[in-house]
Amino acid sequence: MEGVLLQIRKLLAHKRIEEAYALAEQIPDSYWRGYALKWVAESVVVKNPKRAIKIAKKIEIETLKSETLLLLSYELAKLRKFKEAVEAAKLINNNYLRKKAFRGISNALARAIIESSAKEVRLSEFNLGEEDIQYLMPLPGNIKYKDGKFLIGAEIHRIKGETKFQILTSENSTKRKRVTFGKKEDQDLKGVSTCIERLILTNQLQEAEKLAKGVDDPCASYLLEEIGITYINHGNIEKAKEILERLGWADYLASELVKFYLRRNEVEKAKKYALRIFNPALKLSAAYSILLIGGIDEKFLSELFKDTSPYKLGRLLKFLAFELLEEAKKRNSSDLLRLSKNIFLLGKREHQKIH
Repeated sequence: MEGVLLQIRKLLAHKRIEEAYALAEQIPDSYWRGYALKWVAESVVVKNPKRAIKIAKKIEIETLKSETLLLLSYELAKLRKFKEAVEAAKLINNNYLRKKAFRGISNALARAIIESSAKEVRLSEFNLGEEDIQYLMPLPGNIKYKDGKFLIGAEIHRIKGETKFQILTSENSTKRKRVTFGKKEDQDLKGVSTCIERLILTNQLQEAEKLAKGVDDPCASYLLEEIGITYINHGNIEKAKEILERLGWADYLASELVKFYLRRNEVEKAKKYALRIFNPALKLSAAYSILLIGGIDEKFLSELFKDTSPYKLGRLLKFLAFELLEEAKKRNSSDLLRLSKNIFLLGKREHQKIH
């Protein structure tokens, strides 16, 4: 299996997409086939977005498919191919990742509108239709959408019964606006969650957190996790950790804490939060990043994958070894080459336990 994956990587590196794709589709194991298809989709997304999305749809492992579509939506949004980015995001089954994808597209669209330096920008200029814009609301900052146009510098109000929220205007970009609600029984969950998401977008995190605590799960958990991640982006790590402790299970928030501590080269702290990740794709990504910086820690790997069978753990370790080998070649690093070999031997040892 490792040889086939390595061959696919080499083919993609040499732009031999069709050969790589054909080889990927022949892999019998759905897990590894999914990873190979992910690589192919990422390789073609710039030149052929529709094909990239079509390839991603063939991934059978649902978590991996969602992660791939999220990455494609981000890449397409960066390229300002917003229509295709929306199409990719709509296919994500994971509710959290789908919202994250739409928010990423919305932010990229807002940047493009602002960079146009115009007071009004037509929807058609971004190759978007009325059917697409519903997924991207609310738009960040002081951008309003009306009658097929994006308007910059306007105030936006959302009124639902006695619920009212006002986004910060360009005339007063630093003053915080308060959120007031009428009778609790009159609040509808969608209106409240939309209001909280706008608060997050405008960095009014304390107000967002207060409101999110009053929302029922699973919506509350999603919103609080978003608030926690935003706290990390603002450098308020203690608040992010506080939210994680309150939630108990928050894969993406824990994953962002891992990245934060690795950027600071605090590997032991990164390991601590990696152990709070349950999503298989995020867990594997965290393991790779920690190995890359901190090297082998068998005790940590054993704890991280404690609920994994020897057969599957052997496959995961060999996959990590393969990824490290690729990185070693890129960097021309003998240390990473040695690390890759040792991780591969650990995987081999796990497989020997089966016999």
